[in-house]
Amino acid sequence: MKSLIAIALSLTLMNTQLFADDGKIDPDTARAYQGYLVTFLWPEGQSTEQVDYKNVLSSAKLLRLTDEEVAAPNSTNQELGKAPFGKIEDKIGRHTKILANETWTLIFKHPGDTIYKNFHSQQTKDNYPELTGSISIKLGRYLESNIHYQHYLFDSFTLPDPNELGINHESDNASLFTNTDSERMTKPKFKEFEPALILTLNQSNKTASKKVNYLDHPTIGTLLYFEPIELEDAIEKIALQTINPETGESLNYNDLKSTNELARRTISTQE
Repeated sequence: MKSLIAIALSLTLMNTQLFADDGKIDPDTARAYQGYLVTFLWPEGQSTEQVDYKNVLSSAKLLRLTDEEVAAPNSTNQELGKAPFGKIEDKIGRHTKILANETWTLIFKHPGDTIYKNFHSQQTKDNYPELTGSISIKLGRYLESNIHYQHYLFDSFTLPDPNELGINHESDNASLFTNTDSERMTKPKFKEFEPALILTLNQSNKTASKKVNYLDHPTIGTLLYFEPIELEDAIEKIALQTINPETGESLNYNDLKSTNELARRTISTQE
């Protein structure tokens, strides 16, 4: 029954534009994995090595989530209960701060293919994620991963004092407000938390499947694991994303292109 479902789903997808670019998946060359990534923050004082954060010059181009995205649960957690990191919060959560716990179904159509994924932490301040990340995974003799992290420290600050700008609201409006109202107007106003400092981190790794890898860093630690799965199971998992949408709304073609590995992409398209 399971095979019949997978075949039916894959045939349905093959009739869509999703397969129009590269044609069918060849089971002789394609390989499928379930990938797992956990990113956590070491507590302060756990390392004697100095890690320097740089000033965030502008937050204009930083990822900022909508209120709906912040409130939405992490759909990937549905798979994490079966993973080697399924109970990671119970194991290390008391000693570290877990920033990301992700899983992806990966289909490599040919050796040498590279898959790209973006992710971010669930922890946010004023809808800015504390951590943003991207990973590229290449199928070679080993699974080669390159991870790019951006970890932010936040700060709040005050808006300029009107008196310092030569604006004297108190004298102009003395006859209109009580002393209490005037004092409230002249008090500096606090702005919401925004990213103030940033740590940019790049990590590369080669690993065999079914082997837990730890990527060390004085501030940010990473656990990686890749589990080989049957190709038809992977196709079924990806196809079911369109039947059981991640966000409660049907995934459109662009969403499928960005969340599935059924259409091959090359590094040149990412640059």
